[in-house]
Amino acid sequence: MTLDALSAQDVNMQLQAAGFGRCLIIQEQITNLLVEYQQIQQKIKEKLQPDGVPLTYRIAEKRDAELSFAIADDQMSASAIITAAWGGAPVSANALVKGAQEAGIVFGFSKEHIIKLVSHASKAEPGSKVKLIIAKGRPVEHGQNSRFEAVIPEMESRRNKPLVHSEEKADLRDFGVIPAVRAGDTLIRRHPPTAGVDGMTVTGSPIPATPGQVIEWNLAEGVELSPTDADLLLAARDGLPRVIENGATVDEVFTVKNVDLATGHIIFKGSVVVNGDVTEGMKVIAGGNVFVKGFVEGNLIEAGGDITIGGSIIGHQIATAEKDSEYSTELKANGDIQCNIAQYARLSCNGNLYVNKQIMHCAVAAAKVYAGPEDNPNGKVIGGYYYLDYGIYTGNLGAPSSSNILIQLNRQVDPIAEKQDVLRSSISATKKDMQDIREQLEKLKKIEGNAQIEQRKQELQKEFEEHRDVAMALIDDVKQLELQRREKLDATLIVVRQQLFSAVEVHFGKDLIRSRREYGPSKILLIDGSPAIEPFF
Repeated sequence: MTLDALSAQDVNMQLQAAGFGRCLIIQEQITNLLVEYQQIQQKIKEKLQPDGVPLTYRIAEKRDAELSFAIADDQMSASAIITAAWGGAPVSANALVKGAQEAGIVFGFSKEHIIKLVSHASKAEPGSKVKLIIAKGRPVEHGQNSRFEAVIPEMESRRNKPLVHSEEKADLRDFGVIPAVRAGDTLIRRHPPTAGVDGMTVTGSPIPATPGQVIEWNLAEGVELSPTDADLLLAARDGLPRVIENGATVDEVFTVKNVDLATGHIIFKGSVVVNGDVTEGMKVIAGGNVFVKGFVEGNLIEAGGDITIGGSIIGHQIATAEKDSEYSTELKANGDIQCNIAQYARLSCNGNLYVNKQIMHCAVAAAKVYAGPEDNPNGKVIGGYYYLDYGIYTGNLGAPSSSNILIQLNRQVDPIAEKQDVLRSSISATKKDMQDIREQLEKLKKIEGNAQIEQRKQELQKEFEEHRDVAMALIDDVKQLELQRREKLDATLIVVRQQLFSAVEVHFGKDLIRSRREYGPSKILLIDGSPAIEPFF
């Protein structure tokens, strides 16, 4: 002890200088040290105690790094938490793994993450906590059901991809050779279901995989199973093959040069091939696919499969009223519709509409619309009304002349909204019944009780509770339908790769957005539930 002044800062500086800066400083002990130091200094001044007597306090200590673990609720990941050492020993990678195993973590260790964690913790501020996932479970991979593969590639929808004869030239009217088969040709191969891969939690508990199921064949007309292989589907007759769910069918083929006054309307249960044109006022109705190599001015083309038009669809507007306009030409397909150009026509399909170059002032109902090749939609969509499941992919949407376009992305959600309306009506009726019962109960409460009245009150109370349960169930159904509706709307999207013009109105359910100027590459979608026009990169 001396009479020199001493402060907490002095003590801390000396600790740093002595190499104890990363140790845990016990501030309370430093405070006690300084108080006693001052007391002894006073005694030395008063000659009550000689100087030079040492004063000893434990003011710092080394603490090794601390280790703990956190296992996720689903046991599919585990994290290690290291509290950085106070001048003591850090946690080594081996010690971490051993500690994890003692904590029940035995599977899915990441050597890279473990080394990264211990390295970072060894350099971290003393006492700070460093956390990182050090093990991940293996997700279960459930088995896949039987898978059906078309052996003849042309059986699959060929989209609007004209045959390219050279790097510079493509025949937009040539969609390739129309697929035809002979009896005995192989159509579909059924791949067996897979067993799946069991999962594993970080604690070593297996998660059994559900094996895939064998899906039975859908044996339609014109096909048969191979006598030597139950997983091969063969053509039973000559004709045009068509893929259907879990199988195929072979349509009989009707071939004609043109459909005009000389041939009359074509109504055929199989597929129809028109090597020329379908002229004004004529009809082609087929149970299978329809192929028209030329143009279509006819009154109606209807197909149980796809409609492929090598040329253009040329219709005329009979009456105008936006989506209720009448047109001279209508195409209806259970599958896709493909063409080169379409104008002033009503086009309806359960699949997609593929227009190679341009579609003008048409009324369209489809899942999606592609204007231009599917992998690079660079075509034009000008005017018209669109009632779609998912959206439009095009180069230009609209025109400088501000041709109005009305797009309703509601074909999937309107049926849901209708169900909701029916349920809400039922809820209102149930609530009215509940109110009537409540009023009856209130009246009975004012009458002096007897056994008959009490029994009636109990009956009404039970009836009220039954109505309440029904109302709650209906409300839950409405909520579930609303989740489905929002999920389907969130999947809708319009992509414009080149230019979006004004006067394009897009409806997402009851919400809408309208373009009021010209934009560059854009996308129209829901963002946080609200329609928006965003740049497309």
